[in-house]
Amino acid sequence: MNFPQTNLNADGRISVREKISYGFGDVACNVVFALTMSLSTYFYTDVVGMSAALVGTILLLSRIFDGISDVIVGILVDRTKSRFGKARAWVLWMTVPYGVSAVLLFMVPAHATTVVQGIYVFITYNLAVTFVYTALNLPYGTLAAMMTRNQNERAIINIFRMGMAPVGNMIVTAATLPFINRMGGDQKAWITVTIIYSLIAMVMLLICFFGCKERVHIPATPQNTKIPLKIGFKSMIANKYWWLITVMYFCWAMYVTLNGTMLTYYCKFELGNAELMSVITIVEKLPSIITTIAIAPFIKRFGKRNLSLVGAIISLVGIGITLLNPHSLTFVMIGAALKGIGVGPIGATVFSMMADAIEYGHWRTGIRNEGLLYSAATVGYKIGSGLTASLIGFVLDAAGYDGLAAAQTASAHTAISVLFLIVPIVAWGVLAVVLWVYKLDRDYAGIMQELQLGHYSPKAAISQHS
Repeated sequence: MNFPQTNLNADGRISVREKISYGFGDVACNVVFALTMSLSTYFYTDVVGMSAALVGTILLLSRIFDGISDVIVGILVDRTKSRFGKARAWVLWMTVPYGVSAVLLFMVPAHATTVVQGIYVFITYNLAVTFVYTALNLPYGTLAAMMTRNQNERAIINIFRMGMAPVGNMIVTAATLPFINRMGGDQKAWITVTIIYSLIAMVMLLICFFGCKERVHIPATPQNTKIPLKIGFKSMIANKYWWLITVMYFCWAMYVTLNGTMLTYYCKFELGNAELMSVITIVEKLPSIITTIAIAPFIKRFGKRNLSLVGAIISLVGIGITLLNPHSLTFVMIGAALKGIGVGPIGATVFSMMADAIEYGHWRTGIRNEGLLYSAATVGYKIGSGLTASLIGFVLDAAGYDGLAAAQTASAHTAISVLFLIVPIVAWGVLAVVLWVYKLDRDYAGIMQELQLGHYSPKAAISQHS
């Protein structure tokens, strides 16, 4: 099927400076990401004194709204027209709200009733994560698909992103507890540290905004008309690689949430020192950063899918080594290093895979809707993260965990170990299966060649009246 040709030639090389500017965006995003994924649950249970079940319920309900907000923001991005571009504009608009909402997360009324605390956490968590973070991070992720259509350049852009992002995550995760403890360890210390992080993050978001440029300007349909939601969702459902990547996002979210949240608990109660999480985080993140950067020359030769599959296997081996002696710091650190190496290839490629799936969907259906596809896929991430966060809260509460107690019950110790060591095996296993059936790397060059000529799949018969 042939449609009128559009300008598809935004496929030139991107400067290193622009790639670094793009990477700063995710360093900034990882401030709130690390705080909410790795430390907020610990703050609510062990500093504020809220029950793990209440926190889990709040996170579960919040993630339901978060998934809805993803689709809404995706539609808004697709329909955005501004002098700053389609996706890039949102990076600017959300910079100040991002910093303010992050600080509000930790200003829980210390002496209020449980009900008041729960309402406050629900409102501020949804403000920071459901609304502001989504309205920032989703357009930011979409921006990569609008900077270039060159598959290799997109991969390199996302390598800069995922090579730099763990730096922000590592600093926040590794430095926060020691920093806070040196400042007295109370709620005021948490707020002060978050203010510092937020100011730095806001500067980095401005660097991203001013340093990046949108070059891909393609009508959503060949007739340059707005896509009805029904047609947009129909084209999304027809995109098999959207489905696969959505499942990948779900599994990735499970692992990141389990590993980030439970590491603090595991270090405190199974290894005997909560501040060990700083050392273990560095041991895991440094190999991840190095692997993410070093993998760039191998993507074109071996493909994103193959490298990511190897990464999943290495991560499973890392967990297996930790299980050999789970209370030995040496075994835990060796396992963490291997997990970091395994995470690198997936972190370097998973977001550019979605950009590739957008091109596949354009070829497969004749409709291009970056915002909807990216946002709907991140719903998988949000659902995975939300279900996992709530699972953590419910399991800890059922096991008798008490954040203000000096010692925990035997069942609580077991729950902490299972959540940190056993459940991630399931996430990595499913992710590996998905990667095994992913074949877009093989077909991508041919698809792009057809798009350059204005040719679409014979199945691209979706019209506004179908």
